[in-house]
Amino acid sequence: MAVYSAGVESGLWKDMDMAGASDMMAYLFPKSGHLAYYQLLLEQMKVAHNALTGGVYYLFKLPVQVEKEISDYLRREECDIKGLVQNPKEYLKKMDSIPTDHSFSSVNIGAFSLQNIDNLLRLCASHYRYSFENNVPSYPYFE
Repeated sequence: MAVYSAGVESGLWKDMDMAGASDMMAYLFPKSGHLAYYQLLLEQMKVAHNALTGGVYYLFKLPVQVEKEISDYLRREECDIKGLVQNPKEYLKKMDSIPTDHSFSSVNIGAFSLQNIDNLLRLCASHYRYSFENNVPSYPYFE
């Protein structure tokens, strides 16, 4: 949500809430509207990333077990997805604690592993923060 919200603030993609997406998903899917809204946001970001990278990289494709855990959690819990991150740019700044090279437009940050999730998320935060603050496409992706 921090990446989505900071990308909206930076003008990288449109704010789906301005079009009433959250309310529409809740109306169409009364029991799983928050899950449908989450999937809609991911698809919106995939489209924007594919336009910038030519569809070569799949930046928001997490391993199946991680996507399943997120989906299962959103099915079980009533979650205010929009309210998860209050200040997205500040959150990315706090997460940006690993020195990185920002000279690449799309950067491979390695293989996804649960044991190394904290460092991988910090690397992602660093690249997205740089991209949003400098208006330079710099997007991390997993092997």
